[in-house]
Amino acid sequence: MGTLRFRKVTRDVENTTFSCGVSSIDQYVKDSYYPLLTQHAYTYSIVSGDIVLGYYQVLFREIQLDDFPEEISEYSSEVKADTISAVHIRYIAVDKRYQKHKIGTSTLKTIIKDVQELTNRWPVRVITIDARIELIQWYEEEGFVKMETNTPGQDGLTVRMYFDCHRFTEDLEQYINDMI
Repeated sequence: MGTLRFRKVTRDVENTTFSCGVSSIDQYVKDSYYPLLTQHAYTYSIVSGDIVLGYYQVLFREIQLDDFPEEISEYSSEVKADTISAVHIRYIAVDKRYQKHKIGTSTLKTIIKDVQELTNRWPVRVITIDARIELIQWYEEEGFVKMETNTPGQDGLTVRMYFDCHRFTEDLEQYINDMI
């Protein structure tokens, strides 16, 4: 496939013939330009050469601490009303013709790397995704963990998962030990 490039979608996305095989995600792709203009979510096309191979969309969310396992939920700074800042991956969609070529894996790794770089300057703790049931194992292999609660109405379709981008594990442990 060559080198993948990622660029923000343009209005042309509304006319795409793209299909990842999931009609709801195909529609999200077609409808992605307006959220980009309002800066609620950014959608990127996944490109190799002149070929659009797929799309992904990211946005910021605040997630309740109680939705996470204890290793995250036990720490509340009282600064954010018991929430954690997250970059949420709304979808990663690869055209059916190009699936099974590690494009999704490369894209996910790029998103993780970009968010980890973001955490150098901004207080983002986790990356979240509502993973389709058939992709749970793939996300787990890439370091994602199931959350304590699922998205309402999504049982049987998706599972909420997160990737922890915590940067100060040792410092936090030392701080807690010093306070005890």
